[in-house]
Amino acid sequence: MKKKIAVMANGWNSENLSNFMVGLMDAIPEEFADFFIFLGYGTYGYPENAKKAESIIYDLPDLKKYDAIIIFGPGLNFQDVIEDIQKNADEAGLPVISIGLKHPGHYYIAADNYVGMKDLVDHMIEKHNTRKMVYIAGSAENEDSNIRLQAIIDSTSQHNVPFSIENDVFYSNWEAGRTFRYIRTNFKSPEEFPDAFICANDLLAIAVSQAAEMSFKATPKCVKLTGFDNLDSSKVFYPSISTVDQRYDEVGKKAGQYLKKLFKGQEIPVETIVPCKFVPAESCGCNRGQVSGNHRKQYTRRLQLEHQIRSMKDGRIFTIERYIFETHDYKLMKKDMRDLLYNQPSFEGATFYIMFSPVMEKIGEKEESLFPRFEIDEKYDVIVGKRRNIPVKKEMVDRSDLIPDYDGEGPNEIFMVGVLRYEELICGYLVRGTTAVNIRDDSFYDYLNRINKAFYPYTKNMQLDALNKKLADLMEQDALTHVKNRTAYDKYVRHFNMDIASGDRQEFAVAYFDLNNLKTINDKYGHEAGDAYIRNSCKLICDTFKHSPVFRIGGDEFLCIIINDDYKHKDQLLKSMRDEMELREKDPVKYSPAARVSVASGMAVFDKEKDTDVISVVNRADVLMYENKFEMKKGNVR
Repeated sequence: MKKKIAVMANGWNSENLSNFMVGLMDAIPEEFADFFIFLGYGTYGYPENAKKAESIIYDLPDLKKYDAIIIFGPGLNFQDVIEDIQKNADEAGLPVISIGLKHPGHYYIAADNYVGMKDLVDHMIEKHNTRKMVYIAGSAENEDSNIRLQAIIDSTSQHNVPFSIENDVFYSNWEAGRTFRYIRTNFKSPEEFPDAFICANDLLAIAVSQAAEMSFKATPKCVKLTGFDNLDSSKVFYPSISTVDQRYDEVGKKAGQYLKKLFKGQEIPVETIVPCKFVPAESCGCNRGQVSGNHRKQYTRRLQLEHQIRSMKDGRIFTIERYIFETHDYKLMKKDMRDLLYNQPSFEGATFYIMFSPVMEKIGEKEESLFPRFEIDEKYDVIVGKRRNIPVKKEMVDRSDLIPDYDGEGPNEIFMVGVLRYEELICGYLVRGTTAVNIRDDSFYDYLNRINKAFYPYTKNMQLDALNKKLADLMEQDALTHVKNRTAYDKYVRHFNMDIASGDRQEFAVAYFDLNNLKTINDKYGHEAGDAYIRNSCKLICDTFKHSPVFRIGGDEFLCIIINDDYKHKDQLLKSMRDEMELREKDPVKYSPAARVSVASGMAVFDKEKDTDVISVVNRADVLMYENKFEMKKGNVR
């Protein structure tokens, strides 16, 4: 069986992660290992609770079920999240390969941020005569951002170029919006710009360029800037972004080599550093028009096809989303989802799972805020599940199994796993099989995001339906005795008649009851005693026919449709009820007047040759009840 490798990563860094996995998969033999990538989408713009909920994904796997762990540090961002992942990895006692994060006992592989950034800044100073620069940093605590800052400090110092951390560093927290505001509020015109903006990643560099154009109508030539990461988007942007390639494909190859040696019991170095590579482009002032033009041509050739595919994917995701947010019935929603994903061509891929927490079926039972927050369940319901295009057979799985029908056989595979949540309520998880190249495809996040948004109306629908059911139950319940009332009886009979007409109902009986002496009890002991007399009579009927519905259809009239086990013993049950009344009548010391009930009764049996509905049986039972009532008044029977 193949090895199982857990990979902890941030979904917003999917392009670097994709490059890393491409290199890793190229470095390992076939049928060697499967990779389970647990993707959180926490970012600096999220509230603390949202960040915490996104980070739950790293607690989802039972790490002891795996053979090794890879912590892909770039993009994880938050120190407390990183420390929790490292703690869980240490407790699992497995070999850990940490990418970009040093930790005692973990193997460490990293891209040399410093060399790449140093080459970039040296280039800006030496070739483009940059004398004033501003660093658009990530976050103050981010190690990668700070290493890049140190390279700027060292390069400017060596070249005697003034640079001040206090005045020339802006911490964007990796957010384009904060970068936009910084450009707008700190500069009045392009003439006030520094010679260059050195940005901690490509997306921040693009944000600076766009902010300059939108705020000041500045042309690309007015703004020199650089990025970091060598993203696909930076290559086709105009101007193409001068950047640093962190060579994550090479980092991935090293990780693959580590894994091979680990499982062979061979020694591997504790630390490996892969040098980054500076990639000049148009944004710093270099003439790279032909290279950039080729990237743009390739991009535009793909654009139309990708747009069409994206439109079809969006339609598919919307259908899934709609089945969730429009549902009023959990089981029907599950059926509709399966009909869609099992029977129609799809874009989800050959392996795809939507797993719900059991909470989601019960969400209508109480206000959703009363359910535990940030909590992982031990079992999950398979809403839909495809494994190699074959629908899975399991309905419920243990969290430790994670992927139903996983067998660990065949070629190397990659599974992306993300948490499904409604705010801080953990609703389940999503799994999608993928390739290393397709990890950069953002449709996995689209599935997560759209399903998560559907949980709000879904929750409200389920709660509203539960409330309506309670109201309906109250409307159909007799206030005094709490059995079903006349409204419920009429509704029940309509459905029962449909069963008779379809042949589904072959045997039942009807017992009709009328209370004797109620007026006497009311006149002699008061209406409270009369109410108690009614309740005691009803209780005797219900205690007798425990498996059949009882209705109060009038002030002193009750009716029971006798079904199930009660039908088999109907005569004995009616006799036992009459015996109980006689027993009470003989013991006035033990039983109060309100407890010494007297109930006339008549029972008729459905005859499928004669009866076409319930009412005909009820009418015969009514006649028999009046005969019994007459005999009871004469004193001939009890």
